[in-house]
Amino acid sequence: MDETVREIGHVPERKTPAAAPKAQATLSKAQQLFRGQKHPKKRKKIPILDQWLEIEIQDGKTVTTFYPSNEQLIKEGQAMFPPPEMVYRRMHFVHGVPAEYHWTTDNPVTRERGGMGTQRMTVDTWLELIERESANGTGHAGPCGGNLPRPEERGGCDCGTCTHNRQILEANGQM
Repeated sequence: MDETVREIGHVPERKTPAAAPKAQATLSKAQQLFRGQKHPKKRKKIPILDQWLEIEIQDGKTVTTFYPSNEQLIKEGQAMFPPPEMVYRRMHFVHGVPAEYHWTTDNPVTRERGGMGTQRMTVDTWLELIERESANGTGHAGPCGGNLPRPEERGGCDCGTCTHNRQILEANGQM
């Protein structure tokens, strides 16, 4: 009987052929560069809380309506797993941009005609913001202190604002 088999609990080593070196070296430059690494299925899905703000003038007063309310959005976030990482606020200015929201744009045409605006922020920034808004007592949204650029996982964005904000974050070591 073979010596290695007689030992109790000893499993004889099996000889396996040497593993072939990684195929990386045999791939062409194009095959190495284009591997689908940015395909949507390969990207991490970012859990996001979405909020719609309707800003309109009613009887000469600016009225801001939050859909869902901040309280409802907190409950929604508590039910999420994984927990939310970002908050998107989409602002719809129905009758132009009222004075309370002039911080959103310097463009006179947008201020006159209205349109859409987006705030993108971390959940911590949003929680601080809703505390400030609540303490302010006006019922209006406030500036978040700097929009985050649109994440690459969500399609990215190369507009002037996102590019500028990305450069600021990179300079501060936050990206």
